Amino acid sequence: MKNTIQKVNSYIAKYKHYRLVKRLINSKAPIIFLFGSPHHSNMGDQAQTYCILKWFEKNYPNHEVCIFTLRETTNLVLNLIRSKIKKEDKLFCHSGYHMTDLYNEQDAYLRVIRLFPDFPIVLFPQTVFYKTSEAAINTASVLNKHGNVTLLCRDEISFNSAKTLFTGCKLLLYPDVVTSLIGTAKYCHPREGILLCIRNDKEAFYSKEQISALSSRLESVSSVSHTDTTVSLPFSYIKQRRENVIFGIIEDYSKYKVIITDRYHGTIFSLIAGTPVIVIASSDHKLSSGVKWFPDSFKEHVCYAENLEQAYEYAVSKFNQHLEYSLPPYFKENYWDLLKEKIEKTSI
Repeated sequence: MKNTIQKVNSYIAKYKHYRLVKRLINSKAPIIFLFGSPHHSNMGDQAQTYCILKWFEKNYPNHEVCIFTLRETTNLVLNLIRSKIKKEDKLFCHSGYHMTDLYNEQDAYLRVIRLFPDFPIVLFPQTVFYKTSEAAINTASVLNKHGNVTLLCRDEISFNSAKTLFTGCKLLLYPDVVTSLIGTAKYCHPREGILLCIRNDKEAFYSKEQISALSSRLESVSSVSHTDTTVSLPFSYIKQRRENVIFGIIEDYSKYKVIITDRYHGTIFSLIAGTPVIVIASSDHKLSSGVKWFPDSFKEHVCYAENLEQAYEYAVSKFNQHLEYSLPPYFKENYWDLLKEKIEKTSI
């Protein structure tokens, strides 16, 4: 009975969304279609949505924006868009860890790419990683056939993989979109304590027991708190209050002297807050590659620990240093303010 109710509610939600999309598409305004926005409470992914929408607002102020989660990117909706799309409309895909066979999420993107061979399509920064060559080859065949896909890769390993696979695409090496917020605000709270922002999923590299042991050692230095970038709030709540929830988390991060994390967005949130962060490994290259983005001007605020012993040593050192808790808007000025021009230059 519970499963039946959930299916009915899901159908009703999709139908309501279809009606909203239909009404929007029938307007004369140009539209940006954004596919693949998150329908969950991982605030790193929600922060990507927030930053993407802000980027649209700045660069395409005359466009309406129509957002679709992965579950809303149905054949019914896509066929409706296909029948109504105007030449001035634009197609984008949400950033994240979608160009992979670890999760069953990239299919929505591939359907969009197949259905719109006559429109440029931009994929915001992606981690590219395939366990099987079959999945990589199948994905490449779709993207390369289109001929006007611009793929932003958010680390060098992803970029190098993409250069081998996606030979028919325009490729840009680009940082995660949430980096656009670094250096845009300054927090002046009194700072104390150490925060561990640690994931609890299949991307975790260290066991719970190892993290617990690290936490116990750090308690001899200072009080230790624990968090994750996933919050216990329903998506409907987050959708209506996305900005407040995101900046509430960053505000909380700004009250600590040091943060240790195996979350890439935990790293970025820390730097937005101006808080020194020690980055430890996850199960793939996302963290070890991601930290290479940060320039020399960030070296006092972010470092990568090869193991938990090194993480402990770095944390103690940073805790006892007296640092300026602010950073420059490096990524906004050097990447995100320039992206529109780069996309237009690389599009056919």
